Amino acid sequence: MIQLSKILCPTDYSRTSDKAVRYAIELARRVNAHVRFLHVMQPENIAEKTAYSYGVSKKVGKADVVSEEFRRLLMEEKKRGLSADILILRGNPYNTIIEQSNTWGTDLLIMGSHGRTGLRRILMGSVAEAVFHAVDIPVLLVKQDAADKAVKDYI
Repeated sequence: MIQLSKILCPTDYSRTSDKAVRYAIELARRVNAHVRFLHVMQPENIAEKTAYSYGVSKKVGKADVVSEEFRRLLMEEKKRGLSADILILRGNPYNTIIEQSNTWGTDLLIMGSHGRTGLRRILMGSVAEAVFHAVDIPVLLVKQDAADKAVKDYI
C-alpha cells in the first residue's frame, strides 16, 4: 500500500502554482498527509548569487514574504483541519526544492508547470521539469491551463 504522509508543494504565489497548491491541499486532506509549502526567494544581489552558486553562503529562512492571499488561504485550511506549514528559503529554486525534498523525506512533490514548449522552454527553462527528472519520488505536475478538478467537499 502507498503511504503518503509528507507532500511538498513549492509555490511562487503565481496563478500556476496556485493550482498546484489547491491540488496539494485537497490531496493532503483526503489522505491525511502533512503538506509543506515551499517558497524559494532568489538571492538579492550578484555577490550573494555568486556565493550561493559556489556554495559559500548558506540559505537563510525568511518569514515575512508570504503573500496576504496565501496566508489567508493557509489559515482557513488549517482551521478546517489541514496539517500544513510553509517554509521560506533563499537560493536557487531547482537546488532548494531538491534539497528540501531529500532533507524532509517527502513522499510526493506537487508543482505547478507553465507548460511552455519550443523556443520559450529552451530560453526560459523549466524548474518543474528539471526537478521532475532529478528526484526519485513521485511528482505531480499541474499545468497552468489544467482544468480545475480539485473540488472542495465541505459540509
